[in-house]
Amino acid sequence: MMRTALVIPTLGADSLGECLQSVRRLNPAPDETVVVHSGGASAPAVDGPFQLFSFSQRLGFAAAANTGIGQVIDRADAIALLNDDAFPASDWLGRLQDFLASRPRAAAVQGTVCSSDGATIDGRGVALSRFGLPLQVDRSATTDREPADPSRRTAVSATAALYRAEALKQAALANQAIFDAGFDSYHEDVDLGLRLTRRSWRSCWVSGAGCRHLGSASGTSLGWRHPWWLLANPWRVIAGNLKPWPAVASIPAAALGEARAAARMFRTNPRTVFAAAAVGVSLPFLLLSGLARG
Repeated sequence: MMRTALVIPTLGADSLGECLQSVRRLNPAPDETVVVHSGGASAPAVDGPFQLFSFSQRLGFAAAANTGIGQVIDRADAIALLNDDAFPASDWLGRLQDFLASRPRAAAVQGTVCSSDGATIDGRGVALSRFGLPLQVDRSATTDREPADPSRRTAVSATAALYRAEALKQAALANQAIFDAGFDSYHEDVDLGLRLTRRSWRSCWVSGAGCRHLGSASGTSLGWRHPWWLLANPWRVIAGNLKPWPAVASIPAAALGEARAAARMFRTNPRTVFAAAAVGVSLPFLLLSGLARG
């Protein structure tokens, strides 16, 4: 039997209570669940089969996930990650466990993540667009039809996914961190997926492991930080996972894709224009820091 730990990073959002209720209904249940709370909000009231680690400073998703993973990785065969605004179906964990158990080279797996009302798809794993940038597969499509066969992906979304602990150890960074904390939030899971691929591990999507997600409801409240992470972090992904000349060759296509993404984000967050300008100025540093890490 696969021993599984579940890690939930949180800033203390109101949705955490519903998330934990969903976790209580999981069948099979995780062997242990770790909640990593950070930031200025009061620590959540967590009872039942949960361990709480609380920090006064805001850690960011990547660092908070690393903290939780570090608590369990030496005694778990698999580690699930779940956003505090994600609500998995009762069979979510069991289906993901069954998939990893049946495919020895699968490092990561997710099911269909959909909107909170279940009507549209948030993502069925992560692929790379024609611009070489991350995109959520089937995003905004309706949920009326679920493919039957599993599919390979560039990465899985850390919103709601299961990772093989052995693979995470192999793909860890030089400082033994699983996620690059420099990403803070957004696309840290794509970076991890590419590191797993470089070590001949696979990331996959599987049907029947559904999870509802509030999604962008929290992102837009972050002001300038939200568009900064979304526009800066793809460059970290490119530079951290490609050799220097391929990374340089990818710049024109990626820049066009970034411009299109910035135009879309500007419609709902006018601060995007300042974030985009800051990313442009910082681009040499983003590329050099990624190349140095890779």
